[in-house]
Amino acid sequence: MFQEIPVNEPKVFAFKAVGRLTHDDYQSFLPKLEDLLEKEGRISVLLELENFHGWDMEAAMDDYRFGMKHQDSFERIAIVGDKRWEKWIAVLSKPFVDAEVRFFTADEMDQAWDWVREPYQAPSQGALPDWRHILVAVDFSPHSEQAVKRAMQIAARHGARLTLLHAVEDLILYDEFYDPIVPSDLEFDETLLDAAAKRMSGLVERLGVPSPNVEVLLGSPKPTILHYVEAQQVDLVVMGSHGRRGIRRLLGSTTNGILNSARCEVLSVPLNQTGSETS
Repeated sequence: MFQEIPVNEPKVFAFKAVGRLTHDDYQSFLPKLEDLLEKEGRISVLLELENFHGWDMEAAMDDYRFGMKHQDSFERIAIVGDKRWEKWIAVLSKPFVDAEVRFFTADEMDQAWDWVREPYQAPSQGALPDWRHILVAVDFSPHSEQAVKRAMQIAARHGARLTLLHAVEDLILYDEFYDPIVPSDLEFDETLLDAAAKRMSGLVERLGVPSPNVEVLLGSPKPTILHYVEAQQVDLVVMGSHGRRGIRRLLGSTTNGILNSARCEVLSVPLNQTGSETS
């Protein structure tokens, strides 16, 4: 399936492709992309491949026909993936589009964003910016509720925009031939997303969060959060921490993955403690 990733700037758009793409996926996605191109004109796109297993034959033809129709519609296309064969998608795309196309590994996500934005950016002034956009990663645990409360305080103090984000894991499994064991079902995905959205609404109401931007996105937590941070130019990420120390703290948690990878500042809020850790 395709999912749009909100981006906080003109002429740059981002999408995620998950699983094995089908004709139905393209029938749902392409009309929206057509409308976008008609409205915006020539654009740049970042496409993230997550748990990607290619196309069925009809979907591949949909992709080819769209590319031939819109050869001049793109400035730059960044393809981000974690499999070696995915690099060939960028190589094979180049003859069919009048755009710069580059492949980046998942570890090079920051470079991909810098490259796709480059044609539209004004020269940097070098000043340290204020916190204007604060993101809270929510997993509905008591730790993330503590993080929401702390983020509310910071946003109020700095007059910043506040976003609450929850990532819904993709549950599709594939066999050795890359065929889905559990079929990709848009209705099933939508059910998961709707259920998470209702929980987010309940959390916002229970904690009295004033006018938040709420995002519920499909994908693994760490890459989904990092992708959103770059796309929306987040200045500060606030996350709950289990308060562990030593090797237990350093290994395996989403919070520490964000601490080590995000290019913005990160605040880790322990449960029932007044202290916090920053990076």
